[in-house]
Amino acid sequence: MPEPAAAQGNDVSSCFASVAVVALLAVARANGAPPTEERPLSLRAAIAEALDRSPDLRPAGDRLAVAQIQERLAASRFGLKVTPSFQNSAEPFGSQRSVGVGISKRLPFGTQLSATVDSMQYGTGPLQIRDGGVGFAITQPLLQTFGPALKAETVDARRGMVSSERAVGAARQQIVLSVADAYFAVIRDQRFVDAGERTLERATKLHAASEARTKIGLATQLDVLRADLFASQAEADLDARRETLANALDRLKLLVGRAPDAPLDVDPATPLDDPFSADSIATQPADTLVTLALASRIEIRETRDRVADARRHAEIARWNLLPPMDLHVGYARRGLGSPAGEAFNQLLDGWRVGVSTTYAMDRSPERAVAESAQVSVRAAEQAVVDVERQVAAEIHAAHRGYQRSAQAIAIQSKALGLAEKQRRLAELRYEHGVADNFGVVDAESNLAQARAALIAAEIGRLLAGLTLKRAIGALDPERLR
Repeated sequence: MPEPAAAQGNDVSSCFASVAVVALLAVARANGAPPTEERPLSLRAAIAEALDRSPDLRPAGDRLAVAQIQERLAASRFGLKVTPSFQNSAEPFGSQRSVGVGISKRLPFGTQLSATVDSMQYGTGPLQIRDGGVGFAITQPLLQTFGPALKAETVDARRGMVSSERAVGAARQQIVLSVADAYFAVIRDQRFVDAGERTLERATKLHAASEARTKIGLATQLDVLRADLFASQAEADLDARRETLANALDRLKLLVGRAPDAPLDVDPATPLDDPFSADSIATQPADTLVTLALASRIEIRETRDRVADARRHAEIARWNLLPPMDLHVGYARRGLGSPAGEAFNQLLDGWRVGVSTTYAMDRSPERAVAESAQVSVRAAEQAVVDVERQVAAEIHAAHRGYQRSAQAIAIQSKALGLAEKQRRLAELRYEHGVADNFGVVDAESNLAQARAALIAAEIGRLLAGLTLKRAIGALDPERLR
């Protein structure tokens, strides 16, 4: 039996609608539009996203880029320099034109090599004078050659690169801790919201049961008011928990580099134990962990290198107290291509060797710099001692905190079990008319607090594990992607 025309029209419309939906999805995928269903963001994915896009890493990255520019600039000072020159001017007795090129190169041990070639034309007609010449020169510092001053710029630029790279590494470790803290805060607040919803549901049921029992004379109006107050408090607490959750999500979005209005979903059931457990590390004595940290922490290595920097600058300041003395060796040849002025050119042609020095009788500025450099050396050496002590104290605190977190979980688990038993007992007493609902309300409040304390203890242990790994220098951001 043939189908009605209306049914065929509906089938055609449905077909066109399906094709349109598929086309729209294809266009959205081609334009890079996010999928309509956002997959829950795991902690590893959040860390990877933050390491790639977090705005908190940009300052350290910018400093590294500047250090790379400074290193290239320091290296360029030893490159070959070519300097062309051209001059064309009008004089009262004719025009003057000169063309030349200069080539220079600086060697790492201070030698300056230079060579010039130039041609000059002055005047016009019979009075025209032409001259051309070549020359080269070598300048060698005599005293500073044996000191560190000549290589100071290159060494400082290289140290700036190393320091900036370490700052990037420290910033990446810190962003891992910050993202983990924000992620755990979202998980904690999600669980708080879930617990608050269950508490509000039980408070609503208790209020309804109190009203029903009041109608048949098994409860008083005070029980109804008490249950109503408990429900209102549960609802207000739930609203506060939801607001805190929204703030935690916004903070996580900023850390991973997402816009505040971008979608972000975190699954509260996401397993968090791996790779954030530090049980294998925490079994070692704290003094052993301190020894590991002193050998691997970025801050320790950087502070020790700053001592070497201060000593090098102090040595440069001592060398600068010596007078600068330079040896000059040069050769010049003029009159190329023109016999005019040969006698004058002979005064300029040939080899020349000389030594020059300049020494100020008042060396107060140089001595002040040298004395200040010695103070900087002592400050840098003391900074190493201070940082090592701070790291040791940090590790002892993190080690104790991780050990204490396990005890806190055990204690809060027992407290939660006891609170659940007390609530069941209070409900039984209330249902059998032995007591009013005050015990039920009190037991529900204690249960909510115990559940919140257990959630905080579990999240706190995970964060304590990351903190301990960061303290001993064993936190590798790339392994957490």
